[in-house]
Amino acid sequence: MFTFLKKTATTSLAVAAMVLATAPSMGAAEGYPEKPITWIVPDGAGGGLDTIVRTIYPYVEKNLPNDATFVLKNLPGATQTIAVSAVYNAEPDGYTIGQASVAPLTIMPHLGKTSYSGYEDFELISNVFDAAHYIVLPEGSPFANLEELLAHAKENPGKVRVGVDGVFNVQHLPLLNLELSAEVDLNEITYKSSAETKKALLGGEIEAGIMPSHIIISEYEAGTLKPIVDVMEVKPDYFADIPSLKDLGYTPSQLFVGVIAPKGTPSDIQATLAGAIKAALEEPELIEALAKRKIMINYNDSETYLGRMKELDVVNKGILVDLGVLK
Repeated sequence: MFTFLKKTATTSLAVAAMVLATAPSMGAAEGYPEKPITWIVPDGAGGGLDTIVRTIYPYVEKNLPNDATFVLKNLPGATQTIAVSAVYNAEPDGYTIGQASVAPLTIMPHLGKTSYSGYEDFELISNVFDAAHYIVLPEGSPFANLEELLAHAKENPGKVRVGVDGVFNVQHLPLLNLELSAEVDLNEITYKSSAETKKALLGGEIEAGIMPSHIIISEYEAGTLKPIVDVMEVKPDYFADIPSLKDLGYTPSQLFVGVIAPKGTPSDIQATLAGAIKAALEEPELIEALAKRKIMINYNDSETYLGRMKELDVVNKGILVDLGVLK
């Protein structure tokens, strides 16, 4: 009798544990959201990333339950670390999320520029889109391709000026790694935005610049700017014939942009948000709107997003070590 009761009690406890494990967590998605969700944008109003978020968020609202609404909060600056820090410091209750690129999560923490340690200090909800960045030349440039530019730079150290949007970000790091691999000395000129870099390039202030593909497409079609190499792994269809650094034997980078939340945000709320983002990115109307902006949609679930972030973190840390920035 005692043995039977003991087994029954043990079985009951096990079943109870299973029920608890599969039950919604406290503060979970049932009834969520009950108030507006703050979506932190690491860009100024009217900027490129801000425009993309403002294009996407109504469709995410539509696919969330309970008449969900978002309030966008613009926090530009410091290679997106101001915005990402705001997400880090927010309550993990599902009412704060943020848009983030890879630099504030896989580069800046290694440089000691953040209060958080890295991507591990966040919940990675889902990736939204990828981006390609190109080394671009102005109309009339004497260089036909990257090889000619690098050959000239080798003969004229520090004379070839290349504009980049920030320091130690997703543009600057692959450029520094290219210099190291090709054994050339380029003169990096830092601008506050890709729009400023484009203006400087068109105005003859610099010989080359690095800019996102969707920023330069209109000038490319007009014949005023010429992309010569993609510094990222992904390629848009409209630049499919232009080589990447990988094609030419150099190390490319990656740029993907996703949605993050404070560490500890309930898992079922994370799943609700991810499901709404996925459904939004499958809406024909949004697909068409982003295609017009030349945005490469690439939804990744949290596991895939985390895997990509881990891989890139190792790559970026290795580059910083090779450059002598880290020991």
